[in-house]
Amino acid sequence: MAERRKFLRFETALSAFCDILCDKCSAYYHVKNISKEGALLVLDKELRHGSEIRLSMDVPGDNVPIFASCKVAWQKASGERKAYETGVRFTKIDVSDKGRLLEYIYSQWLKFLDRT
Repeated sequence: MAERRKFLRFETALSAFCDILCDKCSAYYHVKNISKEGALLVLDKELRHGSEIRLSMDVPGDNVPIFASCKVAWQKASGERKAYETGVRFTKIDVSDKGRLLEYIYSQWLKFLDRT
């Protein structure tokens, strides 16, 4: 299968408060990996392609969360019971929040380079 991603994804230990608009529910979920344009969330809900989610991501070492709106790009059932790996694409993110997110991604990239 050909790789379709434009940007590298980096494993994270982030948590995010997700406001799932179609279900009118909110909860904290794990952000498995992240890139410049999207993230992989582990949810306990099955969602449709294009479902809207508002995220509030807690970044280690930063006291202010990063806020982003996103849409579900894909989803698949995980090996875990009632868990769904959910790829989301950022649709709206404040310029300063995006800068902070890119700083975090850059720091993760440097850690990755140190391991190789």
